[in-house]
Amino acid sequence: MRTTSSYSDYQPLGHVGRVPVHVTTILTALMGVGLIAYALLASARIPVERIFGYETPALLDGAVWQPFTYAFIEAPSFFSLLGMFCFYAWGIETERYLGRARFIKFFVLLLLLQPLVAGLWYLAGPSPFLIGNYVIMASMLIAFATLYPNIEYFGWIPLKWFAFACVGVGSLMYFPKNDWVGLSLLWVECAAAYGFITFLKSGGSVEFGEFFAKWNPFQRRPKFHVVPSPTPRRRSVQEDEAVDAIDPLLDKIARSGMASLTPKERARLEKAREALMKKEGR
Repeated sequence: MRTTSSYSDYQPLGHVGRVPVHVTTILTALMGVGLIAYALLASARIPVERIFGYETPALLDGAVWQPFTYAFIEAPSFFSLLGMFCFYAWGIETERYLGRARFIKFFVLLLLLQPLVAGLWYLAGPSPFLIGNYVIMASMLIAFATLYPNIEYFGWIPLKWFAFACVGVGSLMYFPKNDWVGLSLLWVECAAAYGFITFLKSGGSVEFGEFFAKWNPFQRRPKFHVVPSPTPRRRSVQEDEAVDAIDPLLDKIARSGMASLTPKERARLEKAREALMKKEGR
């Protein structure tokens, strides 16, 4: 995967005490707020599901917030905290690997893909109702397993097979009710998660600027001119040492992601980057 993001993109947004705050931390907190809000509003006889859940007719009537709120509203259950913990554990590792910007794009893709599929079903006849984050949580597991397929869960089962089994068992619960809409949502989201991560690992880019620059049909074709080759500038000993120090770290990031660096390696990477920036700014 190409490492075009800045070093700070892999760092926390801030800290609460000694606890680092990532985007995943905020999303998990919003899910917790949604659980409490659901309980309080439902106890007051407020139709919280119809207000914050997603349904295509409601969107067409002006409920434009629903595609962004349905995943954070869910009835509390015995397994609610376990689900939030799993989402945080899988999401935080995915965010550390992708970087903050790519992770936000990934989550927005998962968030909006379900309303899109529900809208297609609405055109075909049924009007699916969306609420909760079960499908997004399953997709986050697929993303994490795609990044680290051979991590052993419970000391013996590779993560890729654990994720495959979870999706398989999760799919079975839709068959007794013939809920093909729910099954399609699960499979489409998991396929999107797998495709997104695989695309990035193969060197793909989700930077919008690069995409539009490449596919802009109105962009003029550049004119080529023969110019003399510039005289290469000799690098100083300090620059050579900085490059030699940073190359192994970049190789390690390309293989295993930014999260694989130790604190000492991160400090060395930042020091080498600052040295190169000073030399280039001369």
